[in-house]
Amino acid sequence: MTLSEVGNTSNSIWPGFVRPDARVFRIVLIDDHPVVREGIGALLTCESDMVIVGDTGDLDTGIELVRRFNPDLVVWDLVLPPCPGVTAVRRLCSEFQAVHVLVLSALDSLQSMRDSFAAGAIGYVRKDAFRADLLWAVRGVAAGHHVICCGTVEMLTRIWLHEPSAQASHRKLLGPEDQHILRLIALGVPTRQIAIELGRGVKAVGKHRAQLMRRLNLTSAAAVTQYAVGCNFVSLEEIRGYSRRKDHDISSPSVSACTSVR
Repeated sequence: MTLSEVGNTSNSIWPGFVRPDARVFRIVLIDDHPVVREGIGALLTCESDMVIVGDTGDLDTGIELVRRFNPDLVVWDLVLPPCPGVTAVRRLCSEFQAVHVLVLSALDSLQSMRDSFAAGAIGYVRKDAFRADLLWAVRGVAAGHHVICCGTVEMLTRIWLHEPSAQASHRKLLGPEDQHILRLIALGVPTRQIAIELGRGVKAVGKHRAQLMRRLNLTSAAAVTQYAVGCNFVSLEEIRGYSRRKDHDISSPSVSACTSVR
């Protein structure tokens, strides 16, 4: 999808102006950082063809808002505590298959994007995207198009053009589940939570994890992290961000449970 395909959908001639034939997109915004949520909400509501019908920083409340308002689009933070990876996105897309999901995230690895689209999202925008890039993505996803932001396109192009052949050959030896497990190990996700993410037993995942590390000659979690970063399964910024979130969750008085739905 090109910018020209959705560029003419903007109705922001002046605040409050709406063309007679303009469609207004109804949006639910879910992000656990209040400042980020309020800032994005203020930005989107300045557009005459967008309205925020609900926002929250909580997974269960977000599901309830989608159930109540049946929005055209859900803008969703990829790593919503306490869910690792795309568990929350998968749960939403499993229950509301007609709802279009735009992932808005600080995560910038190739694997995080792959996981998001595999879970059912049709758009991916990094949190460092420009305003015009975000608005374009929101309109595109609301209309049912698959969209990624310009910063993501640049990153993908760099990987495809310059990725060392050794890393590329290693990737071919690993299935999607192997890559996902390596990514979660690098993020510091415990085996019990990986089992929940994959919908498998803890012992089975522990055995798979050990066999995978042995096959790749990775003797520690640090070695897995280095390997996963080198193969673009995860970025250093994602690892730092996940670590900060874990520290925040531990210090919080209570955290609601997250259930993976496949």
